[in-house]
Amino acid sequence: MTCAARKRKVDPAMSDRPVLDPFGLAREWVAQWEKAVNEHGSEWLGRPEAAQAMQALSGAAIKAQAAANEATSRMLAAANLPSRADVAALGARLAAIEAALARIEARLRDPSASEPKRPAPKRTRKPPA
Repeated sequence: MTCAARKRKVDPAMSDRPVLDPFGLAREWVAQWEKAVNEHGSEWLGRPEAAQAMQALSGAAIKAQAAANEATSRMLAAANLPSRADVAALGARLAAIEAALARIEARLRDPSASEPKRPAPKRTRKPPA
């Protein structure tokens, strides 16, 4: 029997044992963990204290963000650098200038395009009396 033939031969005793699947075990563990967290989380979120705690936490986060933005603005002003709001306002102003310039260029190319066209008078056989 050749080496390849021996490798293809399956031992009947080996086929009865389940194959160890580490990824399957990990998936099962994560599923159990998620189920437990969902149960406890649902129980905890059902309490009014949890809503109050989450509201307080959100309020504190908003205040901390505002304080950080204020400190950053003061630091940038002290360094004579523009803030994000300054750059955004400058971008909006530049966009308005570019739009106005585009309108001016369009009028210079075709002056009749900017004037509204009047309807042609109706031609009748009888002159107006």
